[in-house]
Amino acid sequence: MEITIHFVKRLSFTLVALFIFINANAQYVLTGVVKDFNQQPVPHCSVGIKNSKVGTVAGGDGMFKLVIPDSLAESPVIFSAIGFTDRQIGHQEFKPGMVVKLNEKVFEMAEVLIKGTKMKEQMVGQRSRPMITFSRMFDKNVPSIEQGNIFEIYNQTILKAYNFYIIPSSKYASITLKLNVYTVKNNIPDSNLLRKLITFRTTSVGWQSINLAPYHLNFEGLDRIAVTLQLVDYVPDSSTNFIFGVSAKKTLAKDLLFRYQNQGNWETSSGTFIANLDIKYDKDVNKPKVQEDLLAENSPDVTLLANYHQYKQASFKSGYGRNKKGSYVDVGDAKIYTEQYGKGETLVLLHGNNGSISDFYRQIPFFEQHFRVIALDTRGQGRSTDLSVEPYSYDKFADDLYQVLKALDLKKVNVIGWSDGGNTALSFNLAHPDMVSKIVTIGANLDPSGVSDSLMASFKNQLLAKSPAQNSRLIKLMIAQPNMPPMQLRQIENPVLVIAGSNDVIKAEHTRLIAANIGKSQLAIIPDATHYVPFEKPGYLNKLILNFLIPLSKQNN
Repeated sequence: MEITIHFVKRLSFTLVALFIFINANAQYVLTGVVKDFNQQPVPHCSVGIKNSKVGTVAGGDGMFKLVIPDSLAESPVIFSAIGFTDRQIGHQEFKPGMVVKLNEKVFEMAEVLIKGTKMKEQMVGQRSRPMITFSRMFDKNVPSIEQGNIFEIYNQTILKAYNFYIIPSSKYASITLKLNVYTVKNNIPDSNLLRKLITFRTTSVGWQSINLAPYHLNFEGLDRIAVTLQLVDYVPDSSTNFIFGVSAKKTLAKDLLFRYQNQGNWETSSGTFIANLDIKYDKDVNKPKVQEDLLAENSPDVTLLANYHQYKQASFKSGYGRNKKGSYVDVGDAKIYTEQYGKGETLVLLHGNNGSISDFYRQIPFFEQHFRVIALDTRGQGRSTDLSVEPYSYDKFADDLYQVLKALDLKKVNVIGWSDGGNTALSFNLAHPDMVSKIVTIGANLDPSGVSDSLMASFKNQLLAKSPAQNSRLIKLMIAQPNMPPMQLRQIENPVLVIAGSNDVIKAEHTRLIAANIGKSQLAIIPDATHYVPFEKPGYLNKLILNFLIPLSKQNN
């Protein structure tokens, strides 16, 4: 295999500022083409840096482009293609026009041939789509994202087809997906079982079926496999829209798999994709375990969870967070996605942990009638990218907000922060008091002790699990931060509205502590509401906030 590489440093400053640029927020663009030993392009080769989010997938013509942040400039890049041996290339080898040979992989074991008995057929996995589903969307800006499912199989199994359900609200002219099949170790994918590249192109939504019979995927001695999908090419629809996600549902089993790129770390979460395998199996081998493991239908947790996912589904359908007029602000090691609505005095919206702009789908249409609303996706969440590797912090998120406001030439703003967004708003208020008119916090906390003990225990259990926790940096953030002494809040001189639900996961005494230490604070505990107040009581909440930001005497002027 040959790879032609050009190592290009992106410069946006003048030559006078070159030295400053090199030493702050530099990034590199690595481009090239992947070929086999016969000089033919290798399609959809994975290219990435180990244990990071930095990666990409080569196109069908073998061409690739990898953006490397300065913090990983000296890390080796790994090229991985099905049917070939992985090749690691050190940064010192990057030279224009360089040729790298990657050998074909030699498979020591022959394919398993199952003979002598008539095999039965069965469907393993989810056969139908329930009323309540959710989806972790594929992002066209991060083409290396891989996600999928763990399946229980028989000791002797032949895969006939893989079937999955694309959410009906997806929008595209066509998509091309790369399928991967892995062994499972410690509840995460381990070794790729494929010998040939498998891709699938579709122009429709709903149920899809990938015929696996031509690939002779016959396995023996495995009780579980992982099947994943990567988006390797797409064509937007006639309105230049692109949305793509695979339906999933909540279960107790952590069968949902996700990673940013081929050399990155796997994340797992509770649930299962609406997907299944058509298989043949030896009738004398025991049946796989039932994969439902569903939460009890009548439990309070399931009711809350069902309501939450209904809200999330509605937020996705709203179109917020995917506006074609949205734009990015480059802050060096991340690109922060923003959307703007309305006009007038500026109001910034900051969502919660593992959320997105769309979480404010009941607030944006209300407040855009009174303000210039600027909604942000926090780094590594929603459509915002993130190439950093250090632990997350609310101070870092606050600095991202500062960089965005500076890029938009905004001098003074109002801020509504929900959950993690509230913590970020307080941090920003302390760091840049001259830039804040008023802030609203919803379900914020000053330190981890302010979060309910049961929820904090759940976070810690996820990190202690054998398999990596979903979005582990985000979970670690909530376990370790914030650490803001109450006395520090006394530095805040602008008005602050402190809000929480009466049944919030933030302890009531902690919410009152925040309000008590801010000189110009107002406290509002919303009855019969949880941490999801913006979802549950949008009308009540919106009016409450509006009356705080704009006194009634001025609302009709």
